[in-house]
Amino acid sequence: MTAFADTIILDASGSNAWTGAADPAYAHPGGRFGGWTAAALLTAAMREPGDRGDPLSLTVLFTDAVNDGDIEIATRQLRTGARLQFWRAELHQSEKVCAHAQITFGKRRETLAFTDLEMPDVPPAEDASLAEGSPSAPFGEQLIGRWVSTMPFEQRPDPSAKARSLFWCRHRDGLRMDHVLLACLLDYAPPRIMYRRDGFPMSSTVSMNAYFHVTPEEIAEVGDGWVLSDVACRRCEGGYYDHEIRMWSPSGALLATSEQVAAFRD
Repeated sequence: MTAFADTIILDASGSNAWTGAADPAYAHPGGRFGGWTAAALLTAAMREPGDRGDPLSLTVLFTDAVNDGDIEIATRQLRTGARLQFWRAELHQSEKVCAHAQITFGKRRETLAFTDLEMPDVPPAEDASLAEGSPSAPFGEQLIGRWVSTMPFEQRPDPSAKARSLFWCRHRDGLRMDHVLLACLLDYAPPRIMYRRDGFPMSSTVSMNAYFHVTPEEIAEVGDGWVLSDVACRRCEGGYYDHEIRMWSPSGALLATSEQVAAFRD
């Protein structure tokens, strides 16, 4: 099985320097799908030499559109300790910074472990009653959802309902789960204003904080299968909204969480 990180083509062009191209398969009406941009930044840091453990957190600021064409990613190690490493990554295009990331890596060890959150009680992804669909954009042709909640792309919104989405998701090509695909899927959430407005309003992620809880055993268990995305809006006002995301494995393991702020045009 091919891992998602293997599909992100980056060539080393010097010390802490990587070159590639914005993948047209993940185009978005406003440039590049933010999930792909976050994944590319994380991939660059992960490909730097050395043993740093697994990604623990990823914070991305999307400062400008990533258009078709060449990209450059510069990485920098900020600090290293016995178990933690801190990195910075910047994606440049046409001499402008399009996205900036802070990435924390950590080496896990055997400790006390517990999860207070509980996975929602939902039908399995294979349930024939679940509607299947994705946005009508190039990135939507790469990713797919099976909807437990109302699918906003094809159904009129219910203004009285909460702007919450609950759906199973995966890569259409059956790519193997890894931290990079998790980062990508954490941005695969319908704009919250779709639950109050018809159509597909223009919206883009401004900042994204991702936290990875998954263990190597849990990633292997998911394989090329589905993960459950639970997205809830907290407030929408003034042209911006935020939402929180919880991502679960079919067996009930909390794989990752995220908090994001997005801008929209009403």
